[in-house]
Amino acid sequence: MKNGIGVNNENNLIVHSSNQDVLDLSNTLSFLNEQLYVQISAEGFEGVEWENIPDEFLLYIYLHKDTQINRKRSERTKAKYIETLRPFLEYARTYGGLRQLTPQLVYAYQLHLERERDYQATTLSRHSTVIKQFLRFLRNEDILSTDLTYKMVKVAKPKNELVDRDLHEEEVEELLHYFRSKDWFTYTMLAVLTTTGMRIEELATAKWKDVHWRIAEQAYFLEIEGKGKKIRPVLLFEDVLDILKELRARRGCEINRFEGETAFFPKANGDHYHPAYLSAVFSERVNAVPFDFIKNRKDPITPHTCRHYATYYMLEHGADIASVRDMLGHASVQTTERYMLNKRKYREHAALKIKKRRLFSQ
Repeated sequence: MKNGIGVNNENNLIVHSSNQDVLDLSNTLSFLNEQLYVQISAEGFEGVEWENIPDEFLLYIYLHKDTQINRKRSERTKAKYIETLRPFLEYARTYGGLRQLTPQLVYAYQLHLERERDYQATTLSRHSTVIKQFLRFLRNEDILSTDLTYKMVKVAKPKNELVDRDLHEEEVEELLHYFRSKDWFTYTMLAVLTTTGMRIEELATAKWKDVHWRIAEQAYFLEIEGKGKKIRPVLLFEDVLDILKELRARRGCEINRFEGETAFFPKANGDHYHPAYLSAVFSERVNAVPFDFIKNRKDPITPHTCRHYATYYMLEHGADIASVRDMLGHASVQTTERYMLNKRKYREHAALKIKKRRLFSQ
């Protein structure tokens, strides 16, 4: 073993740290174990014979080495990267591994995703971006001797592949009415997401003790941790807070005082849900509702659809775009404005201005 990094000769995917902790890189869940990375990085990577280190361990390093101090990738992002990069490593293995790839072979993998996996442009673009970032990371770290990305091509995104994020006020009201009597869990999630614009990761990690009443604004706020570990306040409408309290009461969680260690949106034992679970359950249940506007949608409703809806709702009811930007935790107004593009394309259509649906008499 050298500098805390070694490979088990019997299984090329086992790595040891100085205190003999083991990372089994044949197990996908092991890729999310950050503790070993912290230990071996403290010893330093200098002098490591990278040519003897398996490709899977290079992926592990990429997942856990932060691009900026105090800006960590979320567990969900890491899982998405694994989903993209492990098949790419399998492809590379057919040519002897990452170090045997050429720029032409990397480009050929892009074509493979497009033609054999039949990925749509938006998915293909996401996979290509992750692969490019991974390979450039390895080159910048001097793990790869050449830039393998220069023959990769950008992916054009046809307008008809843009995701439909539109959700209208009357549709939200119908969904809320439907779930109120049938499924309080989904009803609560829908009410919170459509009125706060929170990301599903933010809902999953929020804490009950971070709710507080502000006398000056005469409103309840929840302090949440967004992207880049930035803390921002989210206003909780009192009727929405009442819905959440009902869910908490049914689960035996505190509702009268904002204290304790329970999750804001808790499991039965008060613990936090995993964001991927919440996202999957929400999408499955909402898109199974037997309403025509659900059946006829171009794209399914997701938690992120609710974030777009909250943007529309706030702007259409008098909020200015700068305050909505801050509510959502966007870095720029331009990001917030993009949330409105699809709706404006239809709502501001020139033909609607004449307020007619028939031009010719019968």
